[in-house]
Amino acid sequence: MTRILVFSPYAERHLHTLYEGTIARACMVRGAEVEYLLCDGLLTECDQHWDAIATTPRPFDLCQRCRSGAMACLAELDLPYKWIGEYVSEAERRLALEWAQSLSLDEIPQANFQGYPLSEWVISSISSYFRNYPPDFDDWHTINVFRGFLYSAALVSTGLNNFLDSHPVDAAILFNGRVSATRVAFEILRMGGIRVLTHEKPSFRYEDLNVKENAHCISLRAFSEFWRDWGQVPLNRSQLEQTLNWLIDRRYNRNSIWVFNEPLIKGSSVRKILNIRQGSKLMALFTSSTDEVAGEAEYKGAFESQSQWVEAVVSWVKDRDDVELIIRTHPNLAGRGGRWGAFNEIKYFEGLSLNMPANVHLIMPDNSLNSYALMDAADIGLTFGSTVGVEMGMLGKPIILGSRAFYENGSTILTVRARQELPDVLAKSLQTFSSRELRREAFRLAYYFVFHVEELPFPLVSIVGNWDGKLNYHDFDALTFGKDKTLDHVCDFLLQGTPVHDSPTEAEQYFTTAEEDSFFAELEKSPQRLCDVNYERRVRYNIRLNQLKRSTKNILQHMPLGTGEILTKIGRFALRPLLR
Repeated sequence: MTRILVFSPYAERHLHTLYEGTIARACMVRGAEVEYLLCDGLLTECDQHWDAIATTPRPFDLCQRCRSGAMACLAELDLPYKWIGEYVSEAERRLALEWAQSLSLDEIPQANFQGYPLSEWVISSISSYFRNYPPDFDDWHTINVFRGFLYSAALVSTGLNNFLDSHPVDAAILFNGRVSATRVAFEILRMGGIRVLTHEKPSFRYEDLNVKENAHCISLRAFSEFWRDWGQVPLNRSQLEQTLNWLIDRRYNRNSIWVFNEPLIKGSSVRKILNIRQGSKLMALFTSSTDEVAGEAEYKGAFESQSQWVEAVVSWVKDRDDVELIIRTHPNLAGRGGRWGAFNEIKYFEGLSLNMPANVHLIMPDNSLNSYALMDAADIGLTFGSTVGVEMGMLGKPIILGSRAFYENGSTILTVRARQELPDVLAKSLQTFSSRELRREAFRLAYYFVFHVEELPFPLVSIVGNWDGKLNYHDFDALTFGKDKTLDHVCDFLLQGTPVHDSPTEAEQYFTTAEEDSFFAELEKSPQRLCDVNYERRVRYNIRLNQLKRSTKNILQHMPLGTGEILTKIGRFALRPLLR
């Protein structure tokens, strides 16, 4: 019998517990023994509270509320559980506390507890907690929070190891695997040779699930391995249309879970708005919201930080009279979805704007300039890892990647592998290239990433709002083998160690590019297919209608009694052509 551990310190998060609980139930249906391990308030600092999201300090009753919520979630799923606090003695708690409190400021960034590099494992949480990297060690609050995370990480490592000594397991299910407690568990489980499935809410489509095998939720390795098998397999017409529709939906914020972009494509030319010189090549540099990947060794690229990358690009552009650069800072830096703004990054760009060359233009996060209008206007795109990179490739425009991202696997992407390569890479982007081949690869990258590796269909659970969820099945029969392909693959990995993703069949390996060639030829002849013209027409109509209503209301308020009513009736017909 396969033994599976679900380590769920944040089980109060209903949506994520529905995901992992459904997978756990399906494994039980298939004969596995499942054990749940929850947090009973053991952690003094955890990812249930980040200053960057909360408007108040960490609530004094947070652990009590979290524990009650976790119990309610497990009761809904009718799954038994244990508490991790039962596996940490008082002596072990004192040892962990004394260790964390004894660390000097110089020791905290490289803190190691019983052979475990805990600072490395919690740094991602520290970055997200404050939306700032590197941590500010001149601030006492940052220091205290860091110590709290280290203390909690030491307790997790102790409790989990004690649990595994008496409850050996073959596989484990974890939420996220990136943030402190789950990252510690992920690393310890993998060191023990235990296969681990991590899960997260989807980024692109509501009834999907983000799962990674033996990798945390933002790992680049999973896609690299998939691309080695599938990168040379051409897409068919249906897959190409699906990927194109994804791009169009992104443009208009449709069917999107995360919305950072202004929804309307502006009618005015970006070049005209920003006074871009005629005849010059327009480069658009899109920055990333880096707090999730800051400090992650896997995301370390040619530049130590995004700011260094930006400054290096500006330094190259300022001496060119044939190039203009627009820096579009990521809208999420301004704070979206209840989060703080990334104040330090905003402050950096404000400082950068004070000494900007004449051919460089800076767009701040709260500016309403539509990013897709900028992508349309630009000749060349530059990113530090943003998804915009692969989208510009789909538009047939050269893209320079300054750091790490899933599309670094593409041979047509101009990836900067070393700092000294940057000038040559920038110069190369100005040369002629095959738009067809760039598009071909970009569409494959987007399709395989969005619809296979990053997310898999999971209709058994639906997202409600942005953070809650509900079950879409009523009995265990829905979880049996053959009822859901994603569930079958996930359970096979947990029970038998088989890959979550299929390898190409022999027939798929011999697909030709005929359908791709036909599709891209049509796209080149009809570039308007990249937009939803009817949607834009309706949006413009509604805007003009509302403007006209407001103007008419102001006029009628100052007319003699009765005149306004007559004109209103006439206007419904006479003014209609003005709205077209």
